[in-house]
Amino acid sequence: MPPKELKYEDVQKFVNSKIPEELEDEILAVYAKYSMEHDMTVQDLKNYFGDLQLPESWVRMIKSADVTVEGTNVVDLDKLLRCTYHLLIFMDNEEVIDDLWQLLVSASGRDQAFPLVKLRHHVLSIKDLQRASNSAGLDQAHGIVEMMSCATGGRRIYMTYLDFAYILGKLGYLRF
Repeated sequence: MPPKELKYEDVQKFVNSKIPEELEDEILAVYAKYSMEHDMTVQDLKNYFGDLQLPESWVRMIKSADVTVEGTNVVDLDKLLRCTYHLLIFMDNEEVIDDLWQLLVSASGRDQAFPLVKLRHHVLSIKDLQRASNSAGLDQAHGIVEMMSCATGGRRIYMTYLDFAYILGKLGYLRF
């Protein structure tokens, strides 16, 4: 069976997915708790995610820049809503993400080079992705830089587990 052709609309389904109303209401209720008297800030995030009962192992992967107004420590509501929803999707698809990330980490050789690093804590560089590409018998120039750029928004030269989860969502591999 030939691979499914990826269309722009498929990518947009994940990126612009509608948060279920009931879930959005719950998130907004918790957000209101931290933003009634003043703007919600980065310092409030741990308690915010705790109130939503999201596992700390997932919350630790969030970078403050992913949920704040650029150049400040003030939380951007739209970014926070989207980030929280995506975390819930990733948690629901944990097994798929873990399995595919394990394949990528193994193909890059990082699991052998750094055997004490937990699976989700591995960070893949462009060189790691090139090794994985070579291991799979693919043309090493094919898509490596594009994959890294897609994963990080062009801001970094490495890819994390969470970046990889976003890629899987955009490719349509995650259910939501």
